[in-house]
Amino acid sequence: MDRRDLLKIALAAALAGFVAWIYASGAYQRLDPATMRVWFRDAGPWGGALFIAAYSLLQPLGVNGLVFLLSAPLVWAPTEAFLLNWAGTVGTGLFSFFGARFVARDWIQRRLPKRIRRFDDRLYTRGFRTVFLLRVIFYTAPTVQWALGASRVSFLPFLAGTVLGVAPFTLLATFLGVRAAAWIEAHPVATWPWDRIWPVIILAAVVIAAIGVVVVRKWRASTLD
Repeated sequence: MDRRDLLKIALAAALAGFVAWIYASGAYQRLDPATMRVWFRDAGPWGGALFIAAYSLLQPLGVNGLVFLLSAPLVWAPTEAFLLNWAGTVGTGLFSFFGARFVARDWIQRRLPKRIRRFDDRLYTRGFRTVFLLRVIFYTAPTVQWALGASRVSFLPFLAGTVLGVAPFTLLATFLGVRAAAWIEAHPVATWPWDRIWPVIILAAVVIAAIGVVVVRKWRASTLD
């Protein structure tokens, strides 16, 4: 066993220990937009850097990214909040990418089923388009995050696909998320006319599901050409 293998084992152990501490201590349960707002305001000029670092490191380990996406507009102006959210979202992808690629890539590659290996080949030959579609559809889902790092996709297509692919939802969450939360706070759920809302929710769910099926089928067809 060479030094590189020992370093991989040490990094994997450190990462596992950090994840175990987060969940054993219950720290992730105390993270919410109000708490995060206090942290970043108290940090002063370093608040933006602290925000990006916290978002980049904690989201891939299971902390809901919406905690960060909804916190930024409560602290900074809309444009600054969007840029910080965008940087943090890309940071989560980079952390997962390098973590999976450096620590577990060889082990995962040797165990990929044939069907998944064909998909991995598509990531290698058409990396930008595939990563872009994955980001638009799945955003920063942890499984996708780590799988991309273990795949054969090159770094530059991965980075470009991630930067552009996460932008739409990040923009939407930044500028509309807090407004929606404020509206719900002013109009408590208990006061909603549910007898009128349920049919709309069901219809919307059916439409969204149908669109999702069509998009996923086309995406699978394009990746298996």
